[in-house]
Amino acid sequence: MSGERPVVDGRELSVDDAGAVLVDGRRPAAGDGLGRALARSVLGETVAADAHERAITVDQTNVSVIVDERLVVKIVGRWAAADRAATLLERLADAGSDDVDRLVGRVGWRHPDLGVSTVAIVTEYLPGAEDGWTWAVDDVVEHLATGAEPDWPALLGTRVARIHDVLGRTATPSGDDAPAARLARAEDALARALSATDPADGAGGARLHNRRESLASDIRSLEGAAAGLEFPIHGDLHLGQVLASPGADGRRYTVIDFDGDPQLSSGDRERADAAARDLAHLLVSLDLVAAVAQRRLGRADGRAFAWSDRAQAALLAAYRAGLSRPELFDETLVPGFRAEQLVAELHYADRFLPVWRYAPDAAISHRHRPTDDHPEAPWTPPPFAPTST
Repeated sequence: MSGERPVVDGRELSVDDAGAVLVDGRRPAAGDGLGRALARSVLGETVAADAHERAITVDQTNVSVIVDERLVVKIVGRWAAADRAATLLERLADAGSDDVDRLVGRVGWRHPDLGVSTVAIVTEYLPGAEDGWTWAVDDVVEHLATGAEPDWPALLGTRVARIHDVLGRTATPSGDDAPAARLARAEDALARALSATDPADGAGGARLHNRRESLASDIRSLEGAAAGLEFPIHGDLHLGQVLASPGADGRRYTVIDFDGDPQLSSGDRERADAAARDLAHLLVSLDLVAAVAQRRLGRADGRAFAWSDRAQAALLAAYRAGLSRPELFDETLVPGFRAEQLVAELHYADRFLPVWRYAPDAAISHRHRPTDDHPEAPWTPPPFAPTST
């Protein structure tokens, strides 16, 4: 498409001064037919003019629509928001990857002032798929009840290795200033989390402040790490970005959403980064799943974190074994990146989702040595309701 105000199925697209993509002057919405029209622009008449569409409500940044129960159309909420994901999915598709949601096509727009950008991405729809905040928690709860050990941590390690092998073909040495930049970013994340928390709070606040030095020690390890290699990683890799869907040979695991870390600016999301950051984020999410499982059970249960310890070891071992270019992965970065991600999860909860705070609180309490600077209570999960995380 070209032009400042192109027309799709009789509706005019535009971009406002804040960069929001509008349809007839309003934000696009699932069910208004735009998803169907964009799918038809990619696949033609193989998508019926009256094909059914319904919303995917978990996407708060873009508008994602299931069309004809076989396609997912992600319509960008802001200009250039999908360019990164489209480019990475194209690289993975060209490499024949089946570890990610299969790219069907993308719809671009050549704006006379803003240049070329992706308006929508069309990918396969996976019927019956659940994200890891559901299926992984279910598996851990079952493990605690029956002892059945999930095998998917190693499977995920292998899949992430294959994804990194493809994306890492463009890896380049990071700049000499990379260690200092990584350290500054992680220290800032810790400072934000601490400033938002009262150490006199005998629960989460005291637990965080009592673990300040342990977190800071891991973060300081980033300064001494080598610069290493960087490439466009996933950037927001956690179990919520892994769908499990029924397949002919059992579960299929699919990594989705290559938009990057939503807490970063668009420019920062575009920057290459170390593979270890993806691994650290994924390892943290295993601890978060263990915390959610304990909330589901209605009690603190150390066996959940014992499972997470084993799962993390299995995932890392499989990742190392599956990576064809070992030089892409500097494991010495993992402790610092993991500490940064834990406190970033706290900051996210404080700003946007307070009910989520218990999960990173649990993981930090488990992973880091406390001091006795502030009286603290042991971590216990909040009451569970079927509609809560």
